[in-house]
Amino acid sequence: MYKIMFVDDDPLIVRRLHQILDWRTLDFEILPDAYDGISALSQLKSAVPDIIICDINMPNMDGLELAAILKEHYPGIHCILLTVNDSFGCAQQALNIGVSHYLLKPIEPESLKNLIQKILSQLDSSREKENYISSLYSKALLNERMIRDKFLNWLVSGRQTLDERQLKEKFEFYQIPLRGEEFQIIAVHMDSMDFPVSMEKHMDDLMQTAIKSIEDTLSDYPNCVVFTDSFYQCNILMGYEQNSGRPGPGVELICRLLRDNLLFDLNLSAAVFYSCRYRGLSNIYRCYYETKFLSRYNPSVLNKGILSFEEYMKNAFDMEMDLDSIRSATFRLLRSDDETGLDAHVHSTLKLPFARHSFDTFNMLRIDFVMTGLMFLRENKLALQDIFDRHYAPLSDVMELNEPDGCSAFLGSYFRRILEHIRGSKVSPSRRITEKCMELIEQNLSSPELSVKWLSSQLYMNENYLSRMFRREMNLPLVKYMMQKRMEAAKKYLDEGYANLQEVSRLTGFSDPLYFSKCFKKEYGVAPSKYIGV
Repeated sequence: MYKIMFVDDDPLIVRRLHQILDWRTLDFEILPDAYDGISALSQLKSAVPDIIICDINMPNMDGLELAAILKEHYPGIHCILLTVNDSFGCAQQALNIGVSHYLLKPIEPESLKNLIQKILSQLDSSREKENYISSLYSKALLNERMIRDKFLNWLVSGRQTLDERQLKEKFEFYQIPLRGEEFQIIAVHMDSMDFPVSMEKHMDDLMQTAIKSIEDTLSDYPNCVVFTDSFYQCNILMGYEQNSGRPGPGVELICRLLRDNLLFDLNLSAAVFYSCRYRGLSNIYRCYYETKFLSRYNPSVLNKGILSFEEYMKNAFDMEMDLDSIRSATFRLLRSDDETGLDAHVHSTLKLPFARHSFDTFNMLRIDFVMTGLMFLRENKLALQDIFDRHYAPLSDVMELNEPDGCSAFLGSYFRRILEHIRGSKVSPSRRITEKCMELIEQNLSSPELSVKWLSSQLYMNENYLSRMFRREMNLPLVKYMMQKRMEAAKKYLDEGYANLQEVSRLTGFSDPLYFSKCFKKEYGVAPSKYIGV
């Protein structure tokens, strides 16, 4: 339905306009009348008509003045001017301001009807065009989201081996406005997503509605991106800028808002999980896999509502178990290419908790074995598609196997294929670990936590063994190598014009500026304050 307004200071003319045509049959809503240009403009604040029929001769503001203002500020309104004057000058004035619709008084019903139908044709065409453009825009947004989701699913799958610089370029290419040094994933699992495959269309519609609610909830937190995965789980990738000067959002508050809004707005019950924070874009896949520990395959977790991976690790086990030790043993056997020992390790680890009726523990371990394999691949600068079919999804596959023997057989084959591929490489395991160690140092120079102990925890190795291996490969102590890289970074900052020594010391991982100055002078023979003036 279109809207029409009559503007004339003569009540008889206005009444005639109301009665001259059957406006409802023509699909028009008649807006309140106005008696001059000023009152008409005032009424446009509450409702904008598609057509205005307006007298030229009116007090305060005449029809020509009103038409000029409408042309500038409301170009979509069609204005029909009425006058008793058939002079060329009046018509020329109307044409000069862009008004082509012009009728003489007394108004002939047939003339007005023909003019209205002509305008309606233009309005219909314009509306169809707007709808078409809107449809194209919606499709473009949908395609953009699908492409972005595909990239983010690839990022968290373990199928990529890009370094930090390459990943930053990818984020810019896909126009993902995520900033920060640390990252975290919040996973939203909605109970109503547990539909059979036959209701897939319903799931898609419901997911789109849920995503809209989630994005509205996150409108005050711009440093994040929402994407869905093949498990019909909605994931929020959060970025944290350590040196932005602004405190980051409280993740527990965000989780509570997400859960409450889904419940109140859509009557959707949801469990919200969040991972630990990890430094670097290349570690985002670790955030994702941690949320899989708390996934829909674990009914007892869903009842908790909101749960962190860290909290779950503290409370989930019904037996004494050190997951880091299990992962360290897995890495040691992979690095030593001990296929037999690896099979025995996987089988014995999965068998015991299942015998103790701890499905939570069994669930966690089988996912962790898959993730350890992905971490080992990254250590060797490999991705899943380098070894397996490009559609291979070990997480999905292992979650379909709820018996320890089946999981052990699957994981044995998974690790065997990885080891067979790596055997063909001419690079020694110790060299690969050394390169991974150097990569971690380069990525974390600004972190005060960077140390031999921290590196060994990231690589799941003994500190002393890592130090000996690094020295053997590089002919340089690991501690000295870290200091050299920090000093090189500090010198680069000073060469680029950084004059604030406290800021430079912070950017290179020193919490004490005086100790930084001492180390710089020892390395380069001059204090940083004097180096600036050189």
